[in-house]
Amino acid sequence: MRIFDTLRLQNVDWSGKLEEAEFLKRIFDLDALESYDARFTTAEGDIYQHRFNNDDWEADWVFTDARFGLSRGPDAVLLRFLSEMLHPVVRTDAEELRELLELLNALLARDGYTLVPVDSISGHPIYGGRRIPVQARPMIPGPAQMTPNRASAVKGDTLSSPYDLVRAQARGDRKDYRLDRLPMEEGGQAQVFRATHKPTEAEVAFKRRSSERETPAARMRREIEISQLLGRHPHYMPILDSNPEDGWLVMPMARATAEDRREDLKDPTQLRVLVEALMDVLELAHTHDWLHRDVKPSNILLLDSRWTLADWGIVRRPRGQTTKAGRTRFEIGTEGFAAPELFIAAHEATPAADIYGIGRVIAWALTGQYPQMNVLLLPAPGPWRNVTRVATYPDPKQRPQSIQDLRELINRELTEPAEPPTEQAKRLWERTRAGDPAAVTSLLDLIADHPEDYELYLHALIELSAEQVGPWLSRNPQGSERLLKAMADHADGRGTRRVQFSEAARAVVWLHTIANFAAAKDDWDLLDEAARTMCIWDAAWDQWNAQDRIAPWLRSLSGQAAQLVAAILRDHPHSARHFSGLAQDGTVDLWVRQAIRGAVETQQP
Repeated sequence: MRIFDTLRLQNVDWSGKLEEAEFLKRIFDLDALESYDARFTTAEGDIYQHRFNNDDWEADWVFTDARFGLSRGPDAVLLRFLSEMLHPVVRTDAEELRELLELLNALLARDGYTLVPVDSISGHPIYGGRRIPVQARPMIPGPAQMTPNRASAVKGDTLSSPYDLVRAQARGDRKDYRLDRLPMEEGGQAQVFRATHKPTEAEVAFKRRSSERETPAARMRREIEISQLLGRHPHYMPILDSNPEDGWLVMPMARATAEDRREDLKDPTQLRVLVEALMDVLELAHTHDWLHRDVKPSNILLLDSRWTLADWGIVRRPRGQTTKAGRTRFEIGTEGFAAPELFIAAHEATPAADIYGIGRVIAWALTGQYPQMNVLLLPAPGPWRNVTRVATYPDPKQRPQSIQDLRELINRELTEPAEPPTEQAKRLWERTRAGDPAAVTSLLDLIADHPEDYELYLHALIELSAEQVGPWLSRNPQGSERLLKAMADHADGRGTRRVQFSEAARAVVWLHTIANFAAAKDDWDLLDEAARTMCIWDAAWDQWNAQDRIAPWLRSLSGQAAQLVAAILRDHPHSARHFSGLAQDGTVDLWVRQAIRGAVETQQP
């Protein structure tokens, strides 16, 4: 809003030398955007009508037009718009360009962005938006820290809020606060009371240590210590006063938690604001090697209409500064929101642990479900789904390794135009053929996310070899279950496209190769799922060339694999009967023979 207000006040012509519709066509597909005027079918028509013919729209109309998302859309869209304002085709006056660039960068810097040359044309720079490294960002203005001996000067100072006054008069004296009789919140290690700061009558939250053990005391000291780094950050819940020896600290009184605003956060725009706040404050902490380790909805508080991250009690100090590394031990964080590694080696965690917490908060907000430990939780298909999946991979090395990586992932997922799944699959398939192992994972994630898409399953999926697919299925049991269930559902031919006999045969053969891979690896869960899906397809389509591949495999089974497959054949007698020739074959495992014989006998009148 400050950017738009400044452009209005200085009468900046945002489209420069171009007509407004021509300028916007450089960024947006105007033919794909609706018209607000019933006489026209696209946005381009009503823009020309109301800005060129009638001239009855204000010059700044584009800033608040919801079709373009400049006011409430992703940062990447606004940055692209501002960059285009500086393009040499749009603006040709060098002095005007320099002044506008300085103006925009001064306004963007507070939010950690800058416009820099990213290319050139005929020697003239083309600009693009970039993040400013945390260390290089300008200091965020905040109230001056005042020592007790300056308290007498408070009356002469101009302070912006009651909390500034509390902080200015802080002296670590419990007598300065009047507490409610009962706590608002009570945990195993601390109680939080609604309180009043007597000298200013400001309402605050008073957090008191409820245990005399050493660990709670150390956690409170860490909370106070991290405030020295983050105290002025707009998305950090500040500490106004404290006395670590007596075990208490004072914070502003938040008006709500993320839990309280859960319904609002189902709106992707409002969720994006919360996620950006978390990323900004954690990026500064991570830059100095501090980890929060307990990112969850109840620790995300709304203060003065902005989201803040609170409760840094289990923060991990920078490496080399931890007083007792063994104190942390295991089971740090909140089950369901905490990364798996925090239950194994919490002290060795990386920023990927906090990124996992952000991913779980996103999933919680969009699904309406509280996450369970080691159970995948993903929103419905859409741009946030892949963000959540990548941010919450069980292996921390597979997640974004920094907040900057996460921010780039979010910007890419939320700003790139939606691409049909089949087109995404073609692109990923080409990368797979080129030997990119990451493309295989992305392709399988895509397929599992679109269980209804026949083309993905009967074309893209079965083109992958067992050696490519098998490892993903083995290490991703939930994804394996979803993918093979969807494959089974396509066997009935009642989807959007009728199954062809040749496709059915290829599907059965492919499922057999997966079952064979699982049997060779003693992966009993995968073998169970793959063999059952294979039998469903075989029973439905009875393809001889596929059965010619399966029969020798059934003959080769022994031990636990034979027992497991025999149980599957008993559950799928229609498929088992297709192998009746093995019922009397003495070279076949007895369990398998009995299952086939039982299926044949139940068919006889």
